[in-house]
Amino acid sequence: MSAKKIAGDDVGLPRFAAPPTTAAKVFPFDLSSHIRAGKALKFGLSIADPGFNIFVLGDNRSGRMTATMDYLRGVAEKRPAAEDWAYLYNFTRPHKPKPYGMARGVGQQFRDRIEALIPQLRQALAKAFEAPEYTAKLQGAGVQLREKFERASAELDKSAREQGLRIQRSEQGVGIVAVDAEGNPRPWDSLSPEEQERLKQQVAEIGEKIRAIAADAQRAEEQAGTVVRDIRKDIAFGIIDGPLTQMEAEFGAHRGLGRWLVQLREDILDNLDQFVAPPQGAPQGSRDLAADRYAVNLIVDNADTPHMPVVLEPNPSMARLFGAIEYHSVNGALETDFRLIRAGALHRANGGVLVLRAEAVAREPGVWEALKGAIRDGEVRIEEPYRANMPVMVESLVPKPIPLKVKVVLVGAPRWYYMFSSADPNFLDYFKIKADIDPDMDATPENLAVYAQLLREAANARAGGAVLDDTAAAYLLGQASRWADARDKLTSKFEILEDVLVEAGNLLPSNAARRIGVDQVRQAMAERRRRNDRVEDRSQEIIRKKVINIATSGTALGQVNALTVLDTGDHSFGLPSRVSARIYAGRLGIINIERMTEMGGPLQQKGVLILEGFLNGRFAQKFPLSFSSSITFEQNYGGVEGDSASMAELCAVVSALSGAPLRQDIAITGSMDQLGNAQAIGGANFKIEGFFRACRERGLTGKQGVIVPQSNERNLALRDEVAEAVREGKFHVWSVAAVDEAVALFTGMNPGEPDKKGNYPANSVYGRALKRLAEFDRILTKRATRG
Repeated sequence: MSAKKIAGDDVGLPRFAAPPTTAAKVFPFDLSSHIRAGKALKFGLSIADPGFNIFVLGDNRSGRMTATMDYLRGVAEKRPAAEDWAYLYNFTRPHKPKPYGMARGVGQQFRDRIEALIPQLRQALAKAFEAPEYTAKLQGAGVQLREKFERASAELDKSAREQGLRIQRSEQGVGIVAVDAEGNPRPWDSLSPEEQERLKQQVAEIGEKIRAIAADAQRAEEQAGTVVRDIRKDIAFGIIDGPLTQMEAEFGAHRGLGRWLVQLREDILDNLDQFVAPPQGAPQGSRDLAADRYAVNLIVDNADTPHMPVVLEPNPSMARLFGAIEYHSVNGALETDFRLIRAGALHRANGGVLVLRAEAVAREPGVWEALKGAIRDGEVRIEEPYRANMPVMVESLVPKPIPLKVKVVLVGAPRWYYMFSSADPNFLDYFKIKADIDPDMDATPENLAVYAQLLREAANARAGGAVLDDTAAAYLLGQASRWADARDKLTSKFEILEDVLVEAGNLLPSNAARRIGVDQVRQAMAERRRRNDRVEDRSQEIIRKKVINIATSGTALGQVNALTVLDTGDHSFGLPSRVSARIYAGRLGIINIERMTEMGGPLQQKGVLILEGFLNGRFAQKFPLSFSSSITFEQNYGGVEGDSASMAELCAVVSALSGAPLRQDIAITGSMDQLGNAQAIGGANFKIEGFFRACRERGLTGKQGVIVPQSNERNLALRDEVAEAVREGKFHVWSVAAVDEAVALFTGMNPGEPDKKGNYPANSVYGRALKRLAEFDRILTKRATRG
């Protein structure tokens, strides 16, 4: 067989007819490349077991995040809303604030009611404690106690006078002196011994009674305080009981709120002085008991979310994912309380779905293990790994965890899925659902219809309400095939095409109708290429100026144009690379210079060894190969990897062996097996376009072209200018099924078929090569005999 010349229509972008516009809404998961992932998402969301979390994997720009979020939001709208969550003061263990769950919207109502109720209660109590009735009750209790103390003191004074004594009270204390019948003091030494002894006993008795009265007075004072407190509590209870009882009836059914309201009532009654009189104008650092204790820290408010929450956390640090506790600096120390507890994404997603980017989780220390722990334990704890490095704290909190019921969806490139699964043996215990997006899809009528409609919707949504012309849609579908690297496929990276539409829409005149045609699409793609092809331009420039020696015309012995692909991240392009071979007598076989200088990778060396196997199979059936050949990529300074140049290397070696020169206006790419069959390679379009540009800049002759493996025909989707040159016969693309066909095209000679004895025709390429090898063998055998 001979090399097949491929027609221009078979190398350009595939021509698909744009399916008609449909009024029905389409989604990326309607594409066959996404259906598998969509079904996996649906299945994972239907299982409540905590281990059935989901990992969505797909190539960049395949809509793995946008499509997943759209799908999840659609599912969420049909599922019930999640609870509100609040942290409240723990009256028994203040350093462990307690979480309380409430039905959606109740949290906001409860917070607002408490915020309104506390000032109202304060005002009502303050007014009650200033009322005349309250003052009268206090005065009445005080008068009774005072009259009782005065009666006891008067009776004691009278008893003392009857015994010739008088009780004297002063600031220094209480004294007892002897007096006469008129009450005048009598000197102690004027008393007879009998009187002194009698008075001593009476003084002692009166002193005991004075102490007893003093003790009764102290007890009375304490009793008075108790009476006052009881009076205040009775009054306060009558004021606060009604509103709090009403709140208990309204909110008591929600996860322990009734019990908390009972404790609130008791705490207010036990701390009336601080509650009624907040420290207004108090020194800095003074605390308002009511604000500290009775506030509602509503950390999750779903009042505005009428359905299941779907939360995307772009930066899943420990604090943003699990929540945090804030601190205030007071007099050089850090203080906090339950009001400074802040929710994390897990709190907000509780009862719904949490979406995380896999690469973001991987880069945050400790987050992966903490996330697994939250899923395993079914609760979210606020961790503070940074606390060890913080200044001294007056107090710290250990908030009680919140029960967790969440579906976690990780989204990332395939490499992240396999990295997680290989690095953590427990990964699949927590993420049992794999939602895998294919990199491409068949160009079926169904896929073409969905794809075209997605592009039309993207033009409307992202290009200022533009309408996408059918010819432009068809052209973009052809471009989708090019990016899928197959004429019968479409890439699943539809978001790249959406970007093209945005750029094309930007080219429309501001005063013109917003209609994107094929001209705008082609211009947008040309300008994008121009923005990104600086390295390609410089590479082609040094070829044009012959700094890099690449021939695009004539013939040469043992020299061929191979093709390589370079990728700069945002732009891929092909370049020709000159491969040369030198033959001489010896027994070293093929010497791969790249390998010897450690500039060739293992795949490139594998290709060379396969080449050597082919030569041995063809020419070493009667005698061992007795030759040495050095091959290299000339002027290559960056290393070589891959086996896509193995056919080019063989052509160079065969040319050098046979003395048959090779056409330099043809380049070749392709791998081969040891039997000489051509094998598919990657980047065929870039390689062809790279050699086309090198030829065009030196002048197209109408004879130049590129040889590719036959199995790469399905990958051909060349840029318009190259396809047009092929149609006009200015440039050519050939495909070959075997390396023999390439040798025939390069040399213009019959490569040769062996006869039954293994001999090739003398005037064939392989016949001349075999003759040369036989000469080498005789030379080496003769030298060995002489030796």
